[in-house]
Amino acid sequence: MARINYKKLPIKDLILYTKNSDMKATAELIRRIQKEVFTFFCHLCPPNDMVADLTQETLIKIVRNINKLQNVKYFKNWANKIAINVFYDALRKHKKNSQILEQDDSELNFIEDTKSMPIETCQSRELECKIKACIINLPINARLAIILRELEGLSYEEIAKLTNTNLGTVKSRISRAREKLQTELANYL
Repeated sequence: MARINYKKLPIKDLILYTKNSDMKATAELIRRIQKEVFTFFCHLCPPNDMVADLTQETLIKIVRNINKLQNVKYFKNWANKIAINVFYDALRKHKKNSQILEQDDSELNFIEDTKSMPIETCQSRELECKIKACIINLPINARLAIILRELEGLSYEEIAKLTNTNLGTVKSRISRAREKLQTELANYL
């Protein structure tokens, strides 16, 4: 029997192997999607211990429920729905403890850009910090909608379906979020 090179398999094949309880395929699938899930939560809530916990919980739920995924081509939407549900569950659990909603600028993470000059790096970091702070200060529903649209690249219809919200409400939330971000970032852009 030929050895399978899991690192070269397309994600749809990894999903099918994972559905058949192939642990190596499962490990490779997690390796490929974990950064994306982590980044999703970094944009959705302030960087703190919750981001790692939410990422881990989401990845576990994806693996445990992979057999419920009926069509492999909808994997990204299905995984986003799990992440959204994990986020809302965490909000409900920590309603009294507002740490998931509070911003602490000292904890904002930066992406290292080794090709930029020091002044460009500084300006880029400052802008990134300001954008993250503005996004974190948006109301939760607007924050989720703008992240799904602008960072995840989902259509309005996909966002409406994922968040169980009507299309007009999604468009309104995104529009208001964009206006608020433009106003708050006017001095930086």
